[in-house]
Amino acid sequence: MGNKIMVVDDDLPTLEVMELLLRKINREPLLVHNGWDALRMIKKEKPALVILDVMMSPIDGWQFLEELKRNEDLKDMPVLLFTAKHVWPEEYSRYAEDIVGVLEKPISLAELKAALERVLPRDPPSPADDSKAHVKPGIRGG
Repeated sequence: MGNKIMVVDDDLPTLEVMELLLRKINREPLLVHNGWDALRMIKKEKPALVILDVMMSPIDGWQFLEELKRNEDLKDMPVLLFTAKHVWPEEYSRYAEDIVGVLEKPISLAELKAALERVLPRDPPSPADDSKAHVKPGIRGG
């Protein structure tokens, strides 16, 4: 699996924290402060995963997903929503096939690591890893 993780968020402190967290778990962060730039960069960088803020501008996360789906080469890109606002089932139901889960801000290193291991497994787990907590697939937060 690829090591590049794109984080799209219009909040600079959030991007800085995500960069630190991703580097701690040996991932290569690609930090982008708006959706349009991310859509341009994603074609060149080909990240393994996009962690996408929902509430941002000039386009929000939902609009980003619409644009991503329109591109035949990018429509299968895994996307984790990343939001400080609880995402209700009615909000994400339209995009349920386009996202691999939801992370709620603030996020801990352990939560991020577990989510990435679930979405982007690197290697088969060793017997020593059996004691670690596992994140259930799907949408977090009920």
